[in-house]
Amino acid sequence: MEILAGLAFGFVGSLHCVGMCGPLVLALPLGGASRARLAAGRTLYHLGRVITYALIGAAVGTFGGKLLLPLLQQRLSVVAGATVLLAAVAPALVRKAGEAKLLGALTARVSGWMGRLLREKSLPTMLGLGMLNGLLPCGFVYVALAAALVTGSTLGGTLFMAGFGLGTVPAMLSVSLFPGIFPAPARARLARVLPAFSVAVGVLLIVRGLNLGIPYVSPKFAAPVVEQAAPDCCGGAEEGARH
Repeated sequence: MEILAGLAFGFVGSLHCVGMCGPLVLALPLGGASRARLAAGRTLYHLGRVITYALIGAAVGTFGGKLLLPLLQQRLSVVAGATVLLAAVAPALVRKAGEAKLLGALTARVSGWMGRLLREKSLPTMLGLGMLNGLLPCGFVYVALAAALVTGSTLGGTLFMAGFGLGTVPAMLSVSLFPGIFPAPARARLARVLPAFSVAVGVLLIVRGLNLGIPYVSPKFAAPVVEQAAPDCCGGAEEGARH
């Protein structure tokens, strides 16, 4: 179920990826290679992205699983949805997060590694570039991670983010192999789609946490079971006998 949700999420939102990451994909090496080698290189690049997303999803899902006690599961979903909504209506907050000292240092380091790899023209380089690209700050990825967090398990987070990465591949691969299909003005317009998509995801996460009993959309969360010690029948009988 998680991988299908991730696939749908990534596919619908991949237009944003085209707008934001299209220029980077077009700048990848192997530009003068044969069509077969070019396709192989681009495929490895996107495989690298999927691997990184899956690994991050595993970490986020594991963390969410530690928090998803019965009493906290609804609240976590609502908080994640509210955070996504806030980021959609106030994108400056996402940019500020990207500029934070620790994250900024990581971004600079990753960008430096990518710059060195961009000068290479080997197929393994393309896999490495894709894996590094998956570490770069991205508002769309943050929204996906919020959904992966609510899965509440290592496997769930892994499958959701792997599906998310795979869902973005068709559009991104089209940009690589057929550059004219998404010209620069079209990519700029597509980049404006993310806020509306983020709002929809945020609302869905909030509805999910409202415990409305709607299958798949807002399932009923089980109340915590409090175990009570059973009365000691034998002990009670012996006590009565003594009296």
